[in-house]
Amino acid sequence: MVDLAAKAALNKSCFYCPLSTVFYTTHIFHFNLSFVLKILVYNMDTCPNVTFHRRPEMDDLVFTGSLIEEMKQVHMRAECFSLCHQQKLCNLVLYNALTRKCRLHSEAFGPLSDCTAETGWQYYGISCANFRLDNAHADTDVVNTAPKDVCHSNIIVADDNTSSCYTGASWDVVPVKCVSCYIGLPRKYTYPFAGHSEDVNFDLAAGMKLKLEVSGDRTRYHHVSIVSKAEDYVYLLSLRWNTTPTQAIFNTLQAGVFGVEEVLYGVSVRNISNYNIQIHINESTFETYIDGDLWMSNQMRLPFIDVRRVNVDGFTELSSFRIGYKMC
Repeated sequence: MVDLAAKAALNKSCFYCPLSTVFYTTHIFHFNLSFVLKILVYNMDTCPNVTFHRRPEMDDLVFTGSLIEEMKQVHMRAECFSLCHQQKLCNLVLYNALTRKCRLHSEAFGPLSDCTAETGWQYYGISCANFRLDNAHADTDVVNTAPKDVCHSNIIVADDNTSSCYTGASWDVVPVKCVSCYIGLPRKYTYPFAGHSEDVNFDLAAGMKLKLEVSGDRTRYHHVSIVSKAEDYVYLLSLRWNTTPTQAIFNTLQAGVFGVEEVLYGVSVRNISNYNIQIHINESTFETYIDGDLWMSNQMRLPFIDVRRVNVDGFTELSSFRIGYKMC
């Protein structure tokens, strides 16, 4: 007779590798079940002691994002776990005992993730401690570790996901994600020429580019400043359309004191109501492009550390705000 209490405990707990330790037994079925699981272990190259946790509240949901592979005619859940172990980016198993389908995903998901309802699916996520950190490339989660230690040099960090993984005795939302480019919200200002600060959750660094698509008029200055946590302006661009001649000025601000202006005279754009600004952050210089043309190249004056804010003012609209090593 099947031990129902043991089966219930198994369904509510987690699955460990090696697989020969994760099954419940009965006097009737012990030999056959043991035989199948041992074959699965022998077919695996390695077994890194990863833990799979069941999330019953996610039953009967199928997720589409970050799919690695879907397989049919998979007759046991344990086969899915074995297949997931062999995929270095696998962090989630979805198994449907009714249709015998198995889905491997690189990310975990939360209740707000995109999904559809489909009877029979069961969710098994890898614990945070064993989350595959090889998975920390663009547009995937970083779990249980500092993003700066995991995100590769060509990606940055944003906290825009709702994924989750298992830690301790509960499921935690994963608040960090590696992405290739940060995208700010476009905005029209409630009154003309209003200022705006965009605070990001990563340090700006050499190799990054800031791109703004803006609208304005020639009655006010257009300002863009890159600001450190100490409130120093490590970069300030002032486009002065109402002066004669028109001017583009680079400057810095430290401890409330402006430095010496570097001025480019007689500047113009094709359409003041729709132009773009790009600022390339290099190891020791800034390059300022307007509508794709290099206007100014300026030496860095202040240490470029702990820089996490961009201020803009004087514009009537900021239609696009992007920061990245590559423009998204």
